[in-house]
Amino acid sequence: MVIKSVSKVIKPFLLASLLIAYLVGAGLVQYVRGMQSWTGFVQGLFFILFIALSVESLAELQLLSDPRRWPENVTYDVVKQIRWALAILAATLLAAATSLLIGWMIGGSLNQGLLGLVIMAVLAGVVYYFTRVLPKFTPYQVFAQALLFAVLPPAMGFFIQSNNIHWMLTLTVLPMIPGFIANQLLHQIKHFSEDQKGDVKSFVNAIGWERGMVFHNALILLEYVLFALVAVLGFPWFLVWQVFLTLPIGLLEIWLMERTRRGGRVLWRAMTAATLSIYFIPMYLMGLAFWIR
Repeated sequence: MVIKSVSKVIKPFLLASLLIAYLVGAGLVQYVRGMQSWTGFVQGLFFILFIALSVESLAELQLLSDPRRWPENVTYDVVKQIRWALAILAATLLAAATSLLIGWMIGGSLNQGLLGLVIMAVLAGVVYYFTRVLPKFTPYQVFAQALLFAVLPPAMGFFIQSNNIHWMLTLTVLPMIPGFIANQLLHQIKHFSEDQKGDVKSFVNAIGWERGMVFHNALILLEYVLFALVAVLGFPWFLVWQVFLTLPIGLLEIWLMERTRRGGRVLWRAMTAATLSIYFIPMYLMGLAFWIR
């Protein structure tokens, strides 16, 4: 029971997003300037990973202080063991992240861009923590997650290798955000009734399930509009054209969601697969192009 409860800090979608987004940012460095240090590459990945997992651990620790959030059929002693395990895990992860930061300072690799990014990562972690533990901030959780798991990882992957920002970094990160949020909204739409019964104040519960569906579809369209925009703004076409191969999947997802909104048959597995595809496949294709060019 203790191991199962502690493992809740591992959220596959969020961690997969963090990992792939980081690889995209590192790939951009490889493309525009060449890889400077594989050691720095690994350290940057572990730093952002430690920050994210420590926030998840601290949030789960705080939530378990409320008996209403205890797992079913567990005693106080078991919950106490779970909280101790979470506290030790969070402390270990934060100590590891601090050690990496001190190592960068001693080694002189903590440039101005990386320092600013470290501060942003800590602040994003704090904001995400409050959206996890304070119900009044919960509707904004999806946006805090987008910052911590989709925006900061590619920036970390870039700045751990480079002192100066590159214009392509912004254009690379921008189209990722709608796809990430669309995935999280689909999860909230799917669990809308459960969240209402459990008084979980998600973003979709705040705006209503029908508006959530419309917003989800709009985000999918926005993702491809942004990809087109970055191409117009000078992003090399040979790096971005392949992301439009997933456009039919995006249109299929919009049709499935609209059919659901109108009372048609619900195909959650198909919609989940489609929404995951339009987020991860473009990132993978763009990152692969960066790495092999």
